[in-house]
Amino acid sequence: MTPERFLLELVAIPSVSKMANGPVIDYAEKHLLGFSLKRHVYRDTAGVEKVNLVAQTKPGIAELALICHTDTVPCGDAALHPSIRGGKLYGRGSCDIKGFLACILAAIEDLPALKKPLAIVLTSDEEVGCVGAKFLAETKAFRARRAIIGEPTCLRPVLAGKGYALSEIVVKGKEAHSAYPGQGHSAIFDAARIVTTLERVSKTLATKKNRAFNPPFTTLNVGLIHGGTAKNIIPGECRITVEWRPVPGQPADWAAQLIREALAKLPRIDAEFHVIRLDPPFEPSASNSLAAMVEQLAGTRADAVPFGTEAAHLSRLVDEVIVFGAGDMTVAHTEHEFVPVKELRACAQHLRTIIERLCG
Repeated sequence: MTPERFLLELVAIPSVSKMANGPVIDYAEKHLLGFSLKRHVYRDTAGVEKVNLVAQTKPGIAELALICHTDTVPCGDAALHPSIRGGKLYGRGSCDIKGFLACILAAIEDLPALKKPLAIVLTSDEEVGCVGAKFLAETKAFRARRAIIGEPTCLRPVLAGKGYALSEIVVKGKEAHSAYPGQGHSAIFDAARIVTTLERVSKTLATKKNRAFNPPFTTLNVGLIHGGTAKNIIPGECRITVEWRPVPGQPADWAAQLIREALAKLPRIDAEFHVIRLDPPFEPSASNSLAAMVEQLAGTRADAVPFGTEAAHLSRLVDEVIVFGAGDMTVAHTEHEFVPVKELRACAQHLRTIIERLCG
C-alpha cells in the first residue's frame, strides 16, 4: 500500500490523548509481519489504558529504531474524515504524526529478510507530556544504535530541540463585596503585577543566545489566566499558567530560578509557584552519521527545532538519534492540518533506503 492509503485509514481512527490508543496499535500490529511484538502497558491519571509497542525483527540491540507516537491533539469530527485535495492529505494527525507511522508501514511492506535487528517503537501520550516515551526510557524497554523519531520537519534531519517546561502561579487575595474594596484584596491586581514581572523575565532569558535555533533563546509564555468568581466580588484567587522552552546549553530550570527570584522581590503579594513539568532540551548526539545519510537522501540540511520531542527522553536508550518526518509543524494542531502527499512518498522511500543500508 502507498503511505497515503495507510494514512487515510490511520487518520480515521480517533486517538486523542485522553482516549485509549489501543486501536492504533492494533492497526499497526496487523502490518508488522515478521516482527516480534511486545506491549508495554500502563494507565494514565484518568485510569485509561495506554499501550506502547516495541516490535523487533530480531532480539538484541537494534541497529535502527523507527519511533512514532500514536496520540493526537483534540479535534472535531470533520478532522477524522481525511481527504486528499490538491496534492495534500487533510485530517487530524496527518502531519503530527500519523503521517510518519504511515511511512513506516509503507517502508517495511514486503521487506526482505534483514541481517541486523530493526525496531519499530510506538508510544502513547506524547502530546500531553511524552508520558509513553518516559515510561519506555525508565523501564529500558529497548536499546538501539541509531533512531529516527518521527515529527514533521519538512524532511530535514533534526539534531537538537528545545525542552519544555510548564508551571502555575497561584495568587492569593481576599474576597469582599466590590463596593467595599478596602475589606478585600484583589488577587487579579496582584496577578497583573506578576505578569509584568514575567515579561521582564522573558527579556532576561532572551539575552542568552543559541544561534542554532529560531528564535535563538529560551522563550517564555503566559498562556492562561483564571481568576475571580463574579463581576462584583473582589477576587480571592488568580492562577497564571506559564510555559518556557529551554535551549540546549542552559539549565532547564534557569527560567524557574529567575521566576522565583522575581516573585520574592514583589512586596505584599501572596503567590505560590509550582513547576508541573520540566523536560530537558534535546542535545545533539556525539555522532552525526545518520543525519549525514538523511541529508544526502533527502537533499536537505540538518537543523534544530524550537519545539520539544521524545528525543530528549529516548536518547538515553540510543547512541545516535535524529528527528525527521514529512510535513510542516506550523500546520500541525490546526483546523486544516495536512501533509503533502509528495513528501509522504519521499519519506517512506527514504526510510526504506535507510533500513536497507543499516539493517540489510
